[in-house]
Amino acid sequence: MNRTQTNAVKTIKWNQNNLQNTIILKQYRTCLRDKLNKKEIQEDIEEEWAHIKQTIIEAANESTQLQNTAPRNEWWDEECKLVMTQKNGARKKYLQAKTRVSWEIYETKRTEANKVCRRKKRDWITAKLNILKN
Repeated sequence: MNRTQTNAVKTIKWNQNNLQNTIILKQYRTCLRDKLNKKEIQEDIEEEWAHIKQTIIEAANESTQLQNTAPRNEWWDEECKLVMTQKNGARKKYLQAKTRVSWEIYETKRTEANKVCRRKKRDWITAKLNILKN
């Protein structure tokens, strides 16, 4: 069985703190109630559920704002990505032909990738700390 990497589905996150505000909460509730009352009841339960789900999403989009999403690894850039793809390619070659030369190539690529990523992360943390210090 081969393992493949799946693309992550980006989920929409609404700012739940906005629902603590009574005005926005009332706006969301009235919008939801109006949209649910406009549509007729479906015969099929799957269609009914799809309608309710779509109505909730539309009401949330209209009344609440999206939550700010910061990138998980701000230090990750094109250089890190390039070095990691080279390392992964060397690993694949080693797994196909397990020779001493291919292992040494993979080891050097892995060491280089670790150094680059460690340096980038260290520089990013240092910059963040300098910003907080000032």
